[in-house]
Amino acid sequence: MAEDFNIIHNTLFLEKGSSRHISIFVSGSEHIGSSWCALSLAHALNIEKKRVLLVDGNGNFSNISSYILLNNPLYLEEYFKGNNTLNQLLTAYKNKDFNILTANPGNNFLADASIGRIHVFTDDLGFLASNYDHTIIDVGEDLTEKNLEFYQLADTIFILCSEKNSDLVKTLDIIRHIHEIGLSANCNLIINRVNSFEDGYKIYKELYKALERNNLAVPNLIGMVRFDTRIRDTIKNRELLLSRYPASEAAIDICNIAKKFCLENSNE
Repeated sequence: MAEDFNIIHNTLFLEKGSSRHISIFVSGSEHIGSSWCALSLAHALNIEKKRVLLVDGNGNFSNISSYILLNNPLYLEEYFKGNNTLNQLLTAYKNKDFNILTANPGNNFLADASIGRIHVFTDDLGFLASNYDHTIIDVGEDLTEKNLEFYQLADTIFILCSEKNSDLVKTLDIIRHIHEIGLSANCNLIINRVNSFEDGYKIYKELYKALERNNLAVPNLIGMVRFDTRIRDTIKNRELLLSRYPASEAAIDICNIAKKFCLENSNE
């Protein structure tokens, strides 16, 4: 049993210098848009002609399937029941190069799954991700023993925060936790729902000072997403934000983050 665990452990943990192009989306607080941002960035990467897999690791009501209309989706719960493989659950969004594995809103499938089953799921997910240029996993706001498996699979962690001071405290806690467990992944910070870039930089400076005081590494600020009324409109209609590009400031911001992320990955 111990030998089997070591094999799984060595498979899941990222070896230094290797690149799997698997990213995690996490936030310290609820309702600041981690699922929405993960979905929007995945769409933007697909527009950059990347093959993208988007995975729902967030079983809350505000998960991926709550933001988008998908044609006859099969949910990840069917995998955990043993009814389908991950390949059978893939739902394509408009083209075969943008695939989504989504969960039923409000049905936290990870909560009922055993650790052993999640080991197998993460292993299967790692093999599936090898077919794509980028894989993005949305884990919402929780960092738990179970979704820690996703973190160990990833080489990039996107940490989402907002302008609220209370969110900064929770963001600091997330970064501290990542540091304490020694995850070998690049951390990127996205400040979401800012009124302006100037306001966003003020938030970043506060977080920067707090991290320095706690001797913690400062994540790379990969971008900010401005709030505009078109976000509310697309969420209401369950459409993707980039359908409003370039009329939406937030859509422009997401596209710029995708371009920067692609550029940084190409320079590895």
